[in-house]
Amino acid sequence: MEQESQKCVCLDAEFVEGDELIELSVYGLDRKEIYHQRFCPVHYSKWDSSIHHITPEMVAGAPAFSECLPEIQEIIDRADALIGFAIENDIFHLERQGVERLQQKKILELRDWFWINHGKENGLDLFQGVSLEKVTAQLDVSFGTDGMHSASGDTLATLDCFLKLLDSFCQRNAIASDDIATATDRFAEVFAVEKEDYDRAHAEGYAVLLRIGDNGYTLRVRREEPQQSPRVAAIVRVADRKRAAVELHNMMARRPMLGKGVYRLNNKDIERFKAYTNGFDSEEHALFKKLEKLSSHFSVSSLKR
Repeated sequence: MEQESQKCVCLDAEFVEGDELIELSVYGLDRKEIYHQRFCPVHYSKWDSSIHHITPEMVAGAPAFSECLPEIQEIIDRADALIGFAIENDIFHLERQGVERLQQKKILELRDWFWINHGKENGLDLFQGVSLEKVTAQLDVSFGTDGMHSASGDTLATLDCFLKLLDSFCQRNAIASDDIATATDRFAEVFAVEKEDYDRAHAEGYAVLLRIGDNGYTLRVRREEPQQSPRVAAIVRVADRKRAAVELHNMMARRPMLGKGVYRLNNKDIERFKAYTNGFDSEEHALFKKLEKLSSHFSVSSLKR
């Protein structure tokens, strides 16, 4: 039974300056803590401890993460599935510090389970304003004796929320409560359909061409319909704002730049803008969201499809 409980594990990590791991907790489905350790950061000697309350003095004699890596890797290798809240962040940092094969695991994101089994029907958004604290409050789950923002407290609270939501999902779908594999596979099917509908609805919006000075134009993309004003040269409704931002920037980038994000356009360019349209495709939408993230490091106008 103990080995079975470790086939699906729940984890949470705390970080120094959002970077280096300083604490890790892992629980099995039986609510027993498999692993807990604080680490002495290698690249930091001082940090803000106001959230996790772990001070430099508290980890002065703790091992570096690299010393504990073999044991952590063994736990990961035994598991088939990983549960967490915003777990992609934990996975990203664990991979950076040497943990392997995380992407091969089935990922069970608590935010997704909460939205499908509780949040959606109660008018809550999938992403906006959904914190672990809010989820636990909605589900009447405690952070236990370790408290919120400790790795152990957050992990146990995440697991307890997941177990409640799993039970609810199994009841609704006539699945045996101990048939985790069937439940998680069925959930993945349900979530994929609901997530595409969510993405489609939230991708819609408007592309706006604004006049800057006498000859300049700049692009704004927004969800809400903008007000007409003398500065607005054109407005087009689009099915996918992320896609429109990339494709319209690429279109404008062929023209002379008068300033950052400001281009000299002619009447033909403006007519092309007015004629622009796009559709929604879930895979392409994910791609354009990634391109948007990259735009903070690279010029989006240089990113060609």
